[in-house]
Amino acid sequence: EGDTRRVTALLWGNDSRSLRMDVMAGIGAVVAKIWESGDEFLVYSPTENRAFFHQGSNKPLLRVGVPVPFALDELAALLNGRLMTVFGDRYSDSQALANGHVGFTLSSAVGGLLEIDAQGQAVAWQENGSRGWSMAIAYDEAGLPRRVSLRHPDGQTAVLLVKERQAPAPFNNEQLSLLLPDSTPVLPLERYTAPQQ
Repeated sequence: EGDTRRVTALLWGNDSRSLRMDVMAGIGAVVAKIWESGDEFLVYSPTENRAFFHQGSNKPLLRVGVPVPFALDELAALLNGRLMTVFGDRYSDSQALANGHVGFTLSSAVGGLLEIDAQGQAVAWQENGSRGWSMAIAYDEAGLPRRVSLRHPDGQTAVLLVKERQAPAPFNNEQLSLLLPDSTPVLPLERYTAPQQ
């Protein structure tokens, strides 16, 4: 609230097993380089020449100040329209909503209520409980998410706009790795503090 930052992110990978993302602010200055593979997560801050490592199933993007309640592989799946990867394929209940959409109570680990429109597209999600995340999704002409708006009652918000999609030749291991300068200290993610603006 009252602290709006615009960044550009490049996200790439061949599949959800190994992903890379570079986050840029201003006129293309890289402020963070992120690598995720399975339950391993590494973030590198070039300006501080420090890296932070995490291993586990929780969602470390939130820990580094990215206001999204998903791991990097879930975010990639969401932006590529693979919603079953994020929300699962099971529900415990469904209900007709006042706007003509259908709400499905999810049985997956993500949980919550997923709202489906008349075209069969997921257009909104409310995490379990009144204190959880809410999300709205708008689609492009190809039926893929082009705008994802996220909000948490504690004031965290994010609007993700997909500016461009490319399908290049598969990336090689070097393109998917995150090589750190030799002098870079690698610390546990628990010791991460956001850089001062």
